[in-house]
Amino acid sequence: FTVEIFPGGQLGNDATVVDEMRIGTVDILFGGSANVAPFVQGFEFFSLNYLFGDFEIFEAAVAADSPVTDYLRQTVADADVGITLLGLLGGGIRNLSTANVRVETPADLQGVRMRVAGSQLDAETWGAYGAVTTSLPWTELYTAMQTGVVAAFESTLSGFYSARHYEVARYHMRTEHQFMVSHMSIATPRFEAMSPEDQEAIMAAAAKATAHGTQVGAEADATLLNTLMERGVEVVEVDKAPFIEATMALHDEYAERLGMTDLLEVVREMNAQ
Repeated sequence: FTVEIFPGGQLGNDATVVDEMRIGTVDILFGGSANVAPFVQGFEFFSLNYLFGDFEIFEAAVAADSPVTDYLRQTVADADVGITLLGLLGGGIRNLSTANVRVETPADLQGVRMRVAGSQLDAETWGAYGAVTTSLPWTELYTAMQTGVVAAFESTLSGFYSARHYEVARYHMRTEHQFMVSHMSIATPRFEAMSPEDQEAIMAAAAKATAHGTQVGAEADATLLNTLMERGVEVVEVDKAPFIEATMALHDEYAERLGMTDLLEVVREMNAQ
């Protein structure tokens, strides 16, 4: 196969690309799980904060042969939206950043206007910490921080750096509240038209690619933290315990809403090992 790569949203946002995959004009997508949730609601599961205990557990959870990946692969198939999940991968750890509010406990977020992504879960989670949440496109966040429309947001380090948010966010709190999950999916018509041998080769390549991507995300985090400090950002170590405590009640509630309580139990067993 000859693969042509179009990075940086050249083919449109994730929702547009999924539509293109369904009609056969795009074959494969690497994207954030939250962006495909409108098509496959089960991906919202990964928006739960403090879901995985540490990087090793997360790495095992998104491995090609893990029960978590198998579960999501079946979830995507059951949704019947024209895409087939090839694998899951990590995109770095998400942290909290603010313009001028130093946050060490959830109480410090009380009344702070915070940008969140569009999911209801994100709004409920940060609302439970006391923040006043508002949904804004990522592309509008820099201006919103600059003008004071919002004073806080959460993101991966790579997203923070590439969008130059260090220019408008003085503090970066190491909440490490979420391992960002991305997905690698292929257009179902394209995949089903392949021979069994080619399908096997694609799956094997995807397993290598997703494992590599998870490692790259972790390495980028380690490098970028120092880079941000060099740019004048103050890195704050937070007390994670109260953040975790305020989040735990949402795990059972939201997993039940999604019909994914059994997957939550699988993850809890992985955390306990």
